Amino acid sequence: MADAITIQAEPRDPAKNKGTGSKFSRKLRAQGRIPAIVYGHKLTPTPVSLTRDDVLAIIKRSTHLAELKIGATSETVLVRDIQWDHLGKEVLHLDFARVSAEESVDTEVRIEVRGGVAGGVLEVVHHTIDVACPAGAIPDSIKIDVSGLTLGQAVHAKELNLPPGVALRCDPDLLLVHVLMPKADVEPAAEPGATSVEPEVIKRPEKPKEE
Repeated sequence: MADAITIQAEPRDPAKNKGTGSKFSRKLRAQGRIPAIVYGHKLTPTPVSLTRDDVLAIIKRSTHLAELKIGATSETVLVRDIQWDHLGKEVLHLDFARVSAEESVDTEVRIEVRGGVAGGVLEVVHHTIDVACPAGAIPDSIKIDVSGLTLGQAVHAKELNLPPGVALRCDPDLLLVHVLMPKADVEPAAEPGATSVEPEVIKRPEKPKEE
């Protein structure tokens, strides 16, 4: 489990300049800051903003937990949602849920494939999996060792070696990876009844014989 990343957040006042409106959010992003909201624990949602560098650090580390410092207070939060633009290049908004380290949460964890298959081609069907565990014990990833898998073999969710305290929140029979037959370069078969026709050779016309 990775340690919670510490982020300095600035509060946004909805009473000033429509602090939660789309126009104000665009203005924030133009200044290199990303709008976000903190909610949960039956408390009033708190609109905040983060620097773009801090947001990129969250994404790069694939962290689930963050310690948000807002003014004189500090809150442990779970990264619930990251909203991207339609091109998937710019972060538009983040959602954080207040949590405690011992609190059980449902979350999505990255699958990390290790090793190589003995034959065929490995296809990863799902790159993440839904689990439940204490917020303070969310694994960075769940590893799958595919060493020795052969053609036709697969790994399902129920076969994962989960860390202590982590439980599945998906169908146990969910297919995660499997080994397929390599695709061969095969020429398309001729249609039934079709015959091979040699191209007509255009000959140079003969000169007429002189009498």
